[in-house]
Amino acid sequence: MAKTRITKPVEERRQEIIDTARTMFTENGFDATQMADISKKMNVAAGTVYHYFKSKTELLYAVIDELADESAKKKSLLLTETKGSAFDRLKLTFAHFENEAEGKLSDSFSDDPAIIQYYLTKLSNSFLSVLVPLIEQGNTDGSWNCEYPTETAVFILRGMAGVMAIEQKRNDSPAEKNKRIKAYTHFVLRILDVVKSE
Repeated sequence: MAKTRITKPVEERRQEIIDTARTMFTENGFDATQMADISKKMNVAAGTVYHYFKSKTELLYAVIDELADESAKKKSLLLTETKGSAFDRLKLTFAHFENEAEGKLSDSFSDDPAIIQYYLTKLSNSFLSVLVPLIEQGNTDGSWNCEYPTETAVFILRGMAGVMAIEQKRNDSPAEKNKRIKAYTHFVLRILDVVKSE
């Protein structure tokens, strides 16, 4: 007796592929995971994944896009739920960066500069819509005096992407990494011309 073929809506199938790839890239590594492995895990025909994504790299970019959106939503929610001055909320955001555990997936493609650049740029761009209003709030509540909030936010986030790119290549202890992230937080506060005492 022939198996009944299950046809799913396009968006649902696409999301299922992204979810499966994300899990497999994280668990097995990007290089060690083949498109055929993803198809097999999903129990679909080998060509199904290629119908939605032309290559494994294109699929990885879709996973990265999803990660960046999730990261921005988490930070936005964190800021929404946190009361206090913009200064206090910004410090909390950087503390959250220190503890964020998105490294497992990025470790799997850390040898590819183009993918790393895409990943870091996507993460920093996703946070722009959160950081600009925070900088504007700081201007209003007296936390700092920043004449160009959007340009400053872009400058900070591009710098953060650069710092994260360096971190990808280092094998330092978590304590040493946290020390550098704290130093970066201090640089950001200087860029914002912080009025409030740390």
